[in-house]
Amino acid sequence: MNIGLLTPYFPDQKTKNSGIANHVDILSRELADMGENIIVIHVRPKYDNEFDKFEKQTSGRITVLTYKVCLSSWIIKLLKNHWAVLDLLLKLKMILTIGVKLNSIKNIYRIDILETSSYFSLSIIQGLLFSSLPIVVRVSTTYLQMLKDHYHFKSRLLFFFGKLEILMINRAKNLVTHAYNHALEIEKNYGISAKRFTIIPHGVNSPKERISKIDEEKLKILYVGRLEYRKGSDLLMDAIPIILLTCDEVVFEIVGLDPNGAYEETFRLKNKKWINDRVVFRGELENESVQKAYAECDIFVAPSRYESFGLIYIEAMSFGKPVIGCNVGGVSEIIVDGFNGLFAETNDSKSLAEKNIRLIKNNLLRETMGKNAEETFKRKFSSKKLAIDSITYYKSILKNQH
Repeated sequence: MNIGLLTPYFPDQKTKNSGIANHVDILSRELADMGENIIVIHVRPKYDNEFDKFEKQTSGRITVLTYKVCLSSWIIKLLKNHWAVLDLLLKLKMILTIGVKLNSIKNIYRIDILETSSYFSLSIIQGLLFSSLPIVVRVSTTYLQMLKDHYHFKSRLLFFFGKLEILMINRAKNLVTHAYNHALEIEKNYGISAKRFTIIPHGVNSPKERISKIDEEKLKILYVGRLEYRKGSDLLMDAIPIILLTCDEVVFEIVGLDPNGAYEETFRLKNKKWINDRVVFRGELENESVQKAYAECDIFVAPSRYESFGLIYIEAMSFGKPVIGCNVGGVSEIIVDGFNGLFAETNDSKSLAEKNIRLIKNNLLRETMGKNAEETFKRKFSSKKLAIDSITYYKSILKNQH
């Protein structure tokens, strides 16, 4: 089978920790290992100091076609004080670029089925593509969910773009998402029946090797993710001093982009030196270093206010680590409270601190939950299971079409 994967994100120097990028990368590799031919159609903004607008790379059964899109310099100059307009125009140009190219890509590579993300409204290509090519639309956190519920800024133009995404999701024949609770959230917010979704959870690769902890005396608590409101980073910053006042043998490692260093700066100014000495902000790291951080931690924590799924939790689980999160979105289909991790109350830094302290003080509970976490990963969230479930779904669509 020749499978197309259309995505706005694919691993490169700008998308080290993108959930969509990692999903497409993992899925393409596993499908190729199963003998399928994969054509990744990657449409993204053109980066600074790039001169070519198209790049093709082939490795085994995987071909990656990268289309690098930019706006004309005169448009950027004219609208330099209107970032929302520029953002919208760039996204629309990305969509149109693929709309123009996709039929020829389909014919050249004889694509049988295409999976795309609803994000960036890439599913709009359904309306631009006049062919019988079946299209699977995978729905993650929608643009409206991010704009309306989890960010402080407002933009009517970007809300319009978010509504366009919902329109395209509603028009799609083949809908996939990674958690039933996320499908219910889509139904509640936008009236798209949860029954229309096929549930195929994300998967991650099994760790290549186990790495022993360097410091056996101090427990390490790890956070991985962009530091932002939706991820609950502020809640963790407030919980850390509470935890350290009770458990001073703990160190914290914070991994992920901190725009302008704002979270670290605020944390350092608010807290005393002895607390600051126990918290390390690592910034964005290469994947190998992130994997090492998972391996060396004792507890993983991420108090997100919303996650359509939550890859970071299963990444930590794959290393046999107990996880602490909040009972939101798809997280409730990963964490089983009291079995492989603990739920803190959403928007409650004191509850978050209490759950951390409970695991810090109970070695046996940490060890038991860690083992259960690893078993959960192997049973439900491996990359191999993702590929098997996906190929089964693709075949059912093609069978029903004929």
